[in-house]
Amino acid sequence: MKILVVDDEKLKCMTLRDDLRESNYDVIAVESPLIGLQLLQQEPFDVLVTDLRMPQMHGIDFLKKVKKEHPHITVIVMTAYASVETAVEALRFGAYNYIKKPFSSGELILMLEKLKSLRGKTNKEDHSEKTKSVETAQEQSLFQTLIGNSQQIQEIFSQIPKISAADSNIIIYGEEGTGKSLLAKTIHLQSKRKHEPLVSINCHGMTEEVIETDLFGVETRQGKIQLANNGTLFIANVDSIPSHLQAKLLSKLDDQNLELNNSNSTDIDIRIISTSRENLKEKVKVKEFIEDLYYQLNVIPLFLPPLRERKGDIPMLITHFLDIFSPNQPIGIKQEAVTLLTEYPWPGNISELENIIERLVTINSGSDITNEDIPIELKLPSPQKFEQTTNITSFHDIIRSTERELISWAMRKTDGNKTRAARLLSMKPSTFRDALAKHSSQLDLDN
Repeated sequence: MKILVVDDEKLKCMTLRDDLRESNYDVIAVESPLIGLQLLQQEPFDVLVTDLRMPQMHGIDFLKKVKKEHPHITVIVMTAYASVETAVEALRFGAYNYIKKPFSSGELILMLEKLKSLRGKTNKEDHSEKTKSVETAQEQSLFQTLIGNSQQIQEIFSQIPKISAADSNIIIYGEEGTGKSLLAKTIHLQSKRKHEPLVSINCHGMTEEVIETDLFGVETRQGKIQLANNGTLFIANVDSIPSHLQAKLLSKLDDQNLELNNSNSTDIDIRIISTSRENLKEKVKVKEFIEDLYYQLNVIPLFLPPLRERKGDIPMLITHFLDIFSPNQPIGIKQEAVTLLTEYPWPGNISELENIIERLVTINSGSDITNEDIPIELKLPSPQKFEQTTNITSFHDIIRSTERELISWAMRKTDGNKTRAARLLSMKPSTFRDALAKHSSQLDLDN
Protein backbone atom coordinates (compact mmCIF):
# COMPACT_ATOMS: atom_id res chain seq x y z
CA MET A 1 0.00 0.00 0.00
CA LYS A 2 1.51 3.31 -1.10
CA ILE A 3 0.68 6.31 1.09
CA LEU A 4 1.04 10.07 0.69
CA VAL A 5 1.06 12.12 3.90
CA VAL A 6 0.40 15.88 3.66
CA ASP A 7 0.74 17.97 6.84
CA ASP A 8 2.22 21.44 7.29
CA GLU A 9 3.47 20.46 10.78
CA LYS A 10 6.95 19.25 9.87
CA LEU A 11 7.62 17.20 13.01
CA LYS A 12 4.28 15.36 12.81
CA CYS A 13 4.73 14.81 9.09
CA MET A 14 8.18 13.24 9.46
CA THR A 15 7.15 11.20 12.51
CA LEU A 16 4.23 9.67 10.64
CA ARG A 17 6.48 8.92 7.65
CA ASP A 18 9.09 7.13 9.77
CA ASP A 19 6.54 5.18 11.86
CA LEU A 20 4.57 4.06 8.81
CA ARG A 21 7.73 2.98 7.04
CA GLU A 22 8.69 0.90 10.09
CA SER A 23 5.32 -0.83 9.67
CA ASN A 24 6.29 -1.73 6.08
CA TYR A 25 4.23 0.93 4.32
CA ASP A 26 5.59 2.71 1.25
CA VAL A 27 5.30 6.37 2.35
CA ILE A 28 6.10 9.80 0.98
CA ALA A 29 5.47 12.79 3.30
CA VAL A 30 5.32 16.45 2.27
CA GLU A 31 4.39 19.68 4.05
CA SER A 32 2.52 21.38 1.22
CA PRO A 33 -0.77 20.41 -0.48
CA LEU A 34 0.52 21.99 -3.71
CA ILE A 35 3.50 19.62 -3.70
CA GLY A 36 1.09 16.83 -2.86
CA LEU A 37 -0.96 17.58 -5.97
CA GLN A 38 2.20 17.46 -8.09
CA LEU A 39 3.19 14.08 -6.65
CA LEU A 40 -0.28 12.69 -7.28
CA GLN A 41 0.08 13.69 -10.95
CA GLN A 42 3.46 11.98 -11.20
CA GLU A 43 2.81 8.60 -9.52
CA PRO A 44 -0.08 6.50 -8.18
CA PHE A 45 -0.93 6.36 -4.48
CA ASP A 46 -3.41 4.10 -2.70
CA VAL A 47 -4.06 6.32 0.33
CA LEU A 48 -3.79 10.04 1.04
CA VAL A 49 -3.52 11.13 4.69
CA THR A 50 -4.00 14.90 4.87
CA ASP A 51 -4.45 17.62 7.45
CA LEU A 52 -7.48 19.91 7.19
CA ARG A 53 -5.89 23.14 8.40
CA MET A 54 -3.05 24.19 6.10
CA PRO A 55 -1.94 27.70 5.08
CA GLN A 56 -1.65 27.17 1.31
CA MET A 57 -4.94 25.37 0.76
CA HIS A 58 -7.73 24.30 3.11
CA GLY A 59 -7.94 20.55 3.53
CA ILE A 60 -11.52 20.33 2.22
CA ASP A 61 -10.54 22.18 -0.97
CA PHE A 62 -7.52 19.90 -1.29
CA LEU A 63 -9.74 16.86 -0.76
CA LYS A 64 -12.25 17.99 -3.41
CA LYS A 65 -9.51 18.58 -5.96
CA VAL A 66 -7.81 15.26 -5.23
CA LYS A 67 -11.05 13.25 -5.50
CA LYS A 68 -11.97 15.02 -8.73
CA GLU A 69 -8.63 14.26 -10.38
CA HIS A 70 -7.94 10.91 -8.63
CA PRO A 71 -11.31 9.37 -7.71
CA HIS A 72 -9.79 5.98 -6.85
CA ILE A 73 -7.56 7.18 -4.01
CA THR A 74 -8.67 6.60 -0.40
CA VAL A 75 -8.47 9.74 1.74
CA ILE A 76 -8.11 9.94 5.52
CA VAL A 77 -8.30 13.45 6.96
CA MET A 78 -6.68 14.47 10.23
CA THR A 79 -7.67 17.56 12.16
CA ALA A 80 -7.48 19.13 15.59
CA TYR A 81 -10.76 20.86 14.82
CA ALA A 82 -12.83 17.73 14.34
CA SER A 83 -16.57 18.05 14.80
CA VAL A 84 -19.63 16.30 13.45
CA GLU A 85 -19.95 18.97 10.75
CA THR A 86 -16.27 18.69 9.74
CA ALA A 87 -16.43 14.91 9.57
CA VAL A 88 -19.64 14.88 7.55
CA GLU A 89 -18.27 17.50 5.16
CA ALA A 90 -15.12 15.46 4.62
CA LEU A 91 -17.14 12.26 4.07
CA ARG A 92 -19.46 14.08 1.71
CA PHE A 93 -16.56 15.05 -0.53
CA GLY A 94 -15.14 11.56 -0.63
CA ALA A 95 -13.05 10.99 2.51
CA TYR A 96 -13.00 7.44 3.81
CA ASN A 97 -12.57 8.41 7.47
CA TYR A 98 -11.10 11.05 9.79
CA ILE A 99 -8.82 11.01 12.82
CA LYS A 100 -8.61 13.67 15.54
CA LYS A 101 -5.35 15.24 16.64
CA PRO A 102 -3.51 14.51 18.81
CA PHE A 103 -3.27 10.86 17.81
CA SER A 104 -0.53 8.26 17.88
CA SER A 105 0.95 6.67 14.79
CA GLY A 106 -0.44 3.39 16.07
CA GLU A 107 -4.00 4.69 15.78
CA LEU A 108 -3.42 5.61 12.12
CA ILE A 109 -1.74 2.28 11.44
CA LEU A 110 -4.73 0.47 12.93
CA MET A 111 -7.05 2.43 10.65
CA LEU A 112 -4.90 1.54 7.65
CA GLU A 113 -4.88 -2.13 8.64
CA LYS A 114 -8.68 -2.11 8.90
CA LEU A 115 -8.83 -0.43 5.50
CA LYS A 116 -6.66 -3.18 4.03
CA SER A 117 -8.93 -5.85 5.48
CA LEU A 118 -12.03 -4.08 4.18
CA ARG A 119 -10.59 -3.77 0.72
CA GLY A 120 -9.34 -7.34 0.70
CA LYS A 121 -7.29 -6.58 -2.40
CA THR A 122 -3.63 -6.13 -3.33
CA ASN A 123 -2.03 -2.98 -4.70
CA LYS A 124 -1.93 -4.63 -8.14
CA GLU A 125 -5.71 -4.58 -8.64
CA ASP A 126 -7.01 -2.56 -11.56
CA HIS A 127 -8.76 0.82 -11.21
CA SER A 128 -12.30 -0.53 -11.50
CA GLU A 129 -11.69 -3.02 -8.70
CA LYS A 130 -10.11 -0.27 -6.60
CA THR A 131 -13.16 1.95 -7.02
CA LYS A 132 -15.53 -0.82 -5.99
CA SER A 133 -13.37 -1.75 -2.99
CA VAL A 134 -13.02 1.82 -1.70
CA GLU A 135 -16.74 2.49 -2.08
CA THR A 136 -17.47 -0.68 -0.10
CA ALA A 137 -15.09 0.47 2.63
CA GLN A 138 -16.77 3.88 2.73
CA GLU A 139 -20.21 2.32 3.01
CA GLN A 140 -19.09 0.01 5.82
CA SER A 141 -17.52 2.93 7.70
CA LEU A 142 -20.80 4.82 7.47
CA PHE A 143 -22.86 2.14 9.18
CA GLN A 144 -20.83 2.50 12.41
CA THR A 145 -23.45 2.22 15.19
CA LEU A 146 -26.08 0.93 12.76
CA ILE A 147 -24.91 -2.58 13.40
CA GLY A 148 -26.67 -5.60 14.79
CA ASN A 149 -28.18 -8.97 14.06
CA SER A 150 -31.69 -8.16 15.27
CA GLN A 151 -34.47 -8.60 12.75
CA GLN A 152 -35.41 -4.91 12.91
CA ILE A 153 -31.92 -3.71 12.01
CA GLN A 154 -31.35 -6.38 9.37
CA GLU A 155 -34.62 -5.40 7.67
CA ILE A 156 -33.43 -1.78 7.49
CA PHE A 157 -30.05 -2.88 6.11
CA SER A 158 -31.76 -4.86 3.37
CA GLN A 159 -33.84 -1.83 2.36
CA ILE A 160 -31.04 0.77 2.25
CA PRO A 161 -29.76 0.13 -1.33
CA LYS A 162 -33.25 0.29 -2.85
CA ILE A 163 -34.32 3.28 -0.73
CA SER A 164 -31.11 5.16 -1.53
CA ALA A 165 -31.63 4.69 -5.27
CA ALA A 166 -35.31 5.69 -5.19
CA ASP A 167 -34.69 9.43 -4.58
CA SER A 168 -38.03 9.73 -2.74
CA ASN A 169 -38.47 11.74 0.46
CA ILE A 170 -38.02 9.80 3.69
CA ILE A 171 -39.07 10.19 7.32
CA ILE A 172 -37.12 8.25 9.94
CA TYR A 173 -39.07 7.76 13.16
CA GLY A 174 -37.47 6.87 16.48
CA GLU A 175 -36.30 8.05 19.87
CA GLU A 176 -33.26 10.25 20.39
CA GLY A 177 -29.97 8.38 20.19
CA THR A 178 -31.18 5.53 17.97
CA GLY A 179 -28.99 6.54 14.99
CA LYS A 180 -31.47 8.43 12.79
CA SER A 181 -28.97 11.01 11.55
CA LEU A 182 -26.40 8.30 10.78
CA LEU A 183 -29.00 6.38 8.76
CA ALA A 184 -29.85 9.57 6.85
CA LYS A 185 -26.18 10.18 6.00
CA THR A 186 -25.77 6.57 4.91
CA ILE A 187 -28.75 6.82 2.55
CA HIS A 188 -27.46 10.08 1.06
CA LEU A 189 -23.96 8.73 0.50
CA GLN A 190 -25.33 5.68 -1.32
CA SER A 191 -27.71 7.72 -3.48
CA LYS A 192 -27.21 9.32 -6.88
CA ARG A 193 -26.83 12.64 -5.01
CA LYS A 194 -23.79 11.46 -3.03
CA HIS A 195 -21.48 13.94 -4.77
CA GLU A 196 -23.87 16.82 -4.03
CA PRO A 197 -24.37 18.61 -0.68
CA LEU A 198 -25.90 17.01 2.40
CA VAL A 199 -27.19 19.97 4.42
CA SER A 200 -28.61 19.51 7.93
CA ILE A 201 -30.89 21.47 10.23
CA ASN A 202 -32.11 20.38 13.66
CA CYS A 203 -35.36 22.11 14.58
CA HIS A 204 -35.60 20.84 18.14
CA GLY A 205 -35.33 23.67 20.66
CA MET A 206 -34.96 26.36 17.99
CA THR A 207 -37.09 29.50 17.93
CA GLU A 208 -39.46 30.13 15.02
CA GLU A 209 -37.27 32.99 13.82
CA VAL A 210 -34.12 30.85 13.77
CA ILE A 211 -35.87 27.99 11.97
CA GLU A 212 -37.23 30.36 9.33
CA THR A 213 -33.86 32.06 8.78
CA ASP A 214 -31.98 28.75 8.64
CA LEU A 215 -34.41 27.09 6.24
CA PHE A 216 -35.24 29.92 3.88
CA GLY A 217 -32.36 32.35 4.36
CA VAL A 218 -32.29 36.15 4.34
CA GLU A 219 -30.98 38.67 1.85
CA THR A 220 -27.45 38.43 3.25
CA ARG A 221 -27.37 34.68 3.81
CA GLN A 222 -28.44 31.57 1.93
CA GLY A 223 -30.90 29.23 3.61
CA LYS A 224 -30.43 25.50 4.05
CA ILE A 225 -32.90 24.75 1.23
CA GLN A 226 -30.81 26.72 -1.24
CA LEU A 227 -27.54 25.26 0.08
CA ALA A 228 -28.93 21.75 -0.37
CA ASN A 229 -30.03 22.33 -3.97
CA ASN A 230 -29.30 19.27 -6.15
CA GLY A 231 -28.43 17.36 -2.99
CA THR A 232 -30.16 16.25 0.21
CA LEU A 233 -31.75 18.35 2.93
CA PHE A 234 -31.75 16.59 6.30
CA ILE A 235 -34.38 18.03 8.68
CA ALA A 236 -33.97 16.57 12.17
CA ASN A 237 -37.07 16.78 14.39
CA VAL A 238 -39.34 18.04 11.63
CA ASP A 239 -42.23 17.71 14.10
CA SER A 240 -40.86 20.84 15.86
CA ILE A 241 -41.50 23.14 12.87
CA PRO A 242 -44.32 25.63 13.69
CA SER A 243 -47.50 25.46 11.57
CA HIS A 244 -46.98 28.68 9.61
CA LEU A 245 -43.44 27.59 8.66
CA GLN A 246 -44.79 24.18 7.66
CA ALA A 247 -47.06 26.04 5.23
CA LYS A 248 -44.12 28.06 3.88
CA LEU A 249 -42.04 24.91 3.38
CA LEU A 250 -44.93 23.19 1.62
CA SER A 251 -45.33 26.19 -0.67
CA LYS A 252 -41.65 26.13 -1.68
CA LEU A 253 -41.78 22.39 -2.35
CA ASP A 254 -44.97 22.73 -4.41
CA ASP A 255 -43.56 25.64 -6.46
CA GLN A 256 -40.13 24.00 -6.72
CA ASN A 257 -38.79 27.52 -6.73
CA LEU A 258 -36.97 29.68 -4.18
CA GLU A 259 -36.69 33.47 -4.26
CA LEU A 260 -33.12 34.66 -3.82
CA ASN A 261 -33.97 38.35 -3.58
CA ASN A 262 -36.56 40.76 -4.98
CA SER A 263 -35.76 40.00 -8.60
CA ASN A 264 -34.11 36.58 -8.83
CA SER A 265 -35.14 33.02 -8.05
CA THR A 266 -33.82 29.51 -8.54
CA ASP A 267 -35.39 26.12 -9.18
CA ILE A 268 -35.32 23.67 -6.29
CA ASP A 269 -34.17 20.09 -6.77
CA ILE A 270 -33.70 18.48 -3.37
CA ARG A 271 -34.39 15.22 -1.63
CA ILE A 272 -35.65 15.62 1.94
CA ILE A 273 -34.79 13.13 4.65
CA SER A 274 -36.41 14.11 7.92
CA THR A 275 -36.73 12.62 11.39
CA SER A 276 -39.46 12.74 13.99
CA ARG A 277 -39.79 11.52 17.55
CA GLU A 278 -43.57 11.77 17.28
CA ASN A 279 -46.16 10.07 15.08
CA LEU A 280 -46.81 12.72 12.43
CA LYS A 281 -50.02 11.04 11.31
CA GLU A 282 -51.43 11.60 14.81
CA LYS A 283 -50.26 15.23 14.70
CA VAL A 284 -52.11 15.61 11.38
CA LYS A 285 -55.30 14.34 13.02
CA VAL A 286 -55.15 17.02 15.73
CA LYS A 287 -54.23 19.75 13.21
CA GLU A 288 -50.68 20.17 14.52
CA PHE A 289 -49.03 19.15 11.25
CA ILE A 290 -50.18 20.06 7.74
CA GLU A 291 -51.57 17.04 5.97
CA ASP A 292 -50.21 17.88 2.51
CA LEU A 293 -46.72 18.41 3.90
CA TYR A 294 -46.97 15.10 5.73
CA TYR A 295 -47.69 13.29 2.47
CA GLN A 296 -44.85 15.15 0.73
CA LEU A 297 -42.33 14.10 3.36
CA ASN A 298 -43.66 10.69 4.38
CA VAL A 299 -43.21 8.92 1.03
CA ILE A 300 -40.93 6.30 2.59
CA PRO A 301 -41.30 5.92 6.37
CA LEU A 302 -38.62 4.09 8.36
CA PHE A 303 -38.51 3.25 12.06
CA LEU A 304 -35.41 2.76 14.18
CA PRO A 305 -36.31 0.78 17.31
CA PRO A 306 -35.02 1.83 20.74
CA LEU A 307 -32.10 -0.13 22.11
CA ARG A 308 -34.24 -1.73 24.83
CA GLU A 309 -36.19 -3.51 22.06
CA ARG A 310 -33.06 -4.96 20.45
CA LYS A 311 -31.14 -6.15 23.51
CA GLY A 312 -29.54 -8.93 21.49
CA ASP A 313 -27.50 -6.29 19.64
CA ILE A 314 -26.04 -4.75 22.81
CA PRO A 315 -23.05 -7.15 23.19
CA MET A 316 -22.10 -6.49 19.54
CA LEU A 317 -22.34 -2.73 20.09
CA ILE A 318 -20.24 -2.99 23.26
CA THR A 319 -17.49 -4.78 21.33
CA HIS A 320 -17.76 -2.21 18.53
CA PHE A 321 -17.30 0.75 20.88
CA LEU A 322 -14.47 -0.97 22.76
CA ASP A 323 -12.65 -1.35 19.42
CA ILE A 324 -13.17 2.35 18.69
CA PHE A 325 -12.10 3.74 22.06
CA SER A 326 -9.21 1.35 22.78
CA PRO A 327 -7.56 0.76 19.37
CA ASN A 328 -3.98 0.41 20.64
CA GLN A 329 -4.52 -1.57 23.83
CA PRO A 330 -7.63 -3.72 23.38
CA ILE A 331 -9.74 -3.85 26.55
CA GLY A 332 -11.89 -6.86 27.33
CA ILE A 333 -15.13 -7.03 29.28
CA LYS A 334 -16.36 -9.74 31.61
CA GLN A 335 -19.60 -11.52 30.79
CA GLU A 336 -21.19 -10.37 34.06
CA ALA A 337 -20.62 -6.75 33.01
CA VAL A 338 -22.08 -7.43 29.55
CA THR A 339 -25.13 -8.99 31.20
CA LEU A 340 -25.60 -5.96 33.46
CA LEU A 341 -25.32 -3.56 30.51
CA THR A 342 -27.75 -5.67 28.51
CA GLU A 343 -30.34 -5.56 31.29
CA TYR A 344 -30.20 -1.75 31.57
CA PRO A 345 -33.10 -0.05 29.68
CA TRP A 346 -30.90 2.59 27.93
CA PRO A 347 -33.25 5.61 27.79
CA GLY A 348 -30.54 7.43 25.81
CA ASN A 349 -30.26 4.50 23.40
CA ILE A 350 -27.05 3.92 21.40
CA SER A 351 -25.70 7.39 22.16
CA GLU A 352 -25.86 6.66 25.89
CA LEU A 353 -24.20 3.25 25.45
CA GLU A 354 -21.39 4.84 23.41
CA ASN A 355 -20.86 7.45 26.13
CA ILE A 356 -20.71 4.81 28.87
CA ILE A 357 -18.20 2.63 27.00
CA GLU A 358 -15.99 5.65 26.31
CA ARG A 359 -16.11 6.51 30.02
CA LEU A 360 -15.22 2.94 31.02
CA VAL A 361 -12.27 2.86 28.60
CA THR A 362 -11.02 6.28 29.76
CA ILE A 363 -10.82 5.28 33.42
CA ASN A 364 -9.69 1.71 32.76
CA SER A 365 -6.36 0.64 34.26
CA GLY A 366 -5.61 -1.95 31.58
CA SER A 367 -7.59 -4.88 32.93
CA ASP A 368 -10.90 -6.29 31.75
CA ILE A 369 -14.02 -4.29 32.57
CA THR A 370 -15.94 -5.98 35.38
CA ASN A 371 -19.34 -5.61 37.00
CA GLU A 372 -17.78 -3.37 39.66
CA ASP A 373 -16.57 -0.90 37.02
CA ILE A 374 -20.09 -0.20 35.72
CA PRO A 375 -21.34 3.27 36.81
CA ILE A 376 -23.68 3.22 39.78
CA GLU A 377 -26.55 4.87 37.87
CA LEU A 378 -26.77 1.80 35.63
CA LYS A 379 -27.05 -0.55 38.61
CA LEU A 380 -29.99 1.08 40.32
CA PRO A 381 -33.29 -0.78 40.23
CA SER A 382 -36.17 0.66 38.25
CA PRO A 383 -37.67 3.83 39.80
CA GLN A 384 -40.51 3.11 42.16
CA LYS A 385 -43.92 4.14 40.90
CA PHE A 386 -44.95 6.26 43.85
CA GLU A 387 -48.36 7.07 42.42
CA GLN A 388 -49.27 3.40 42.74
CA THR A 389 -47.87 3.07 46.28
CA THR A 390 -50.24 3.50 49.22
CA ASN A 391 -48.00 2.71 52.20
CA ILE A 392 -45.48 5.57 51.84
CA THR A 393 -46.60 8.75 53.58
CA SER A 394 -43.50 10.94 53.91
CA PHE A 395 -40.17 11.86 52.37
CA HIS A 396 -38.28 9.90 55.06
CA ASP A 397 -40.41 6.81 54.36
CA ILE A 398 -39.44 7.04 50.68
CA ILE A 399 -35.74 7.36 51.52
CA ARG A 400 -35.82 4.38 53.92
CA SER A 401 -37.75 2.27 51.41
CA THR A 402 -35.36 3.09 48.56
CA GLU A 403 -32.29 2.47 50.74
CA ARG A 404 -33.70 -0.92 51.78
CA GLU A 405 -34.34 -1.87 48.14
CA LEU A 406 -30.79 -0.92 47.15
CA ILE A 407 -29.21 -2.85 50.03
CA SER A 408 -31.32 -5.90 49.21
CA TRP A 409 -30.51 -5.68 45.50
CA ALA A 410 -26.75 -5.31 46.11
CA MET A 411 -26.68 -8.29 48.48
CA ARG A 412 -28.49 -10.49 45.98
CA LYS A 413 -26.19 -9.40 43.14
CA THR A 414 -23.08 -10.31 45.16
CA ASP A 415 -24.44 -13.51 46.73
CA GLY A 416 -24.32 -11.93 50.17
CA ASN A 417 -20.71 -10.69 49.98
CA LYS A 418 -20.83 -7.47 52.06
CA THR A 419 -17.52 -6.07 50.77
CA ARG A 420 -18.50 -6.48 47.12
CA ALA A 421 -22.01 -5.19 47.82
CA ALA A 422 -20.59 -2.04 49.40
CA ARG A 423 -18.31 -1.54 46.38
CA LEU A 424 -21.25 -2.10 44.03
CA LEU A 425 -23.07 0.83 45.66
CA SER A 426 -19.90 2.94 45.99
CA MET A 427 -20.28 2.92 49.79
CA LYS A 428 -17.69 2.60 52.53
CA PRO A 429 -17.81 -0.94 53.99
CA SER A 430 -18.53 0.42 57.48
CA THR A 431 -21.39 2.59 56.17
CA PHE A 432 -22.82 -0.34 54.26
CA ARG A 433 -22.69 -2.62 57.32
CA ASP A 434 -24.54 -0.01 59.38
CA ALA A 435 -27.25 0.29 56.72
CA LEU A 436 -27.47 -3.49 56.44
CA ALA A 437 -27.95 -3.85 60.18
CA LYS A 438 -30.64 -1.17 60.19
CA HIS A 439 -32.71 -2.98 57.57
CA SER A 440 -31.76 -6.61 58.32
CA SER A 441 -35.20 -7.61 59.63
CA GLN A 442 -36.95 -6.34 56.48
CA LEU A 443 -34.55 -7.33 53.72
CA ASP A 444 -35.63 -9.55 50.85
CA LEU A 445 -32.52 -11.48 49.86
CA ASP A 446 -34.20 -14.15 47.79
CA ASN A 447 -33.17 -14.31 44.13
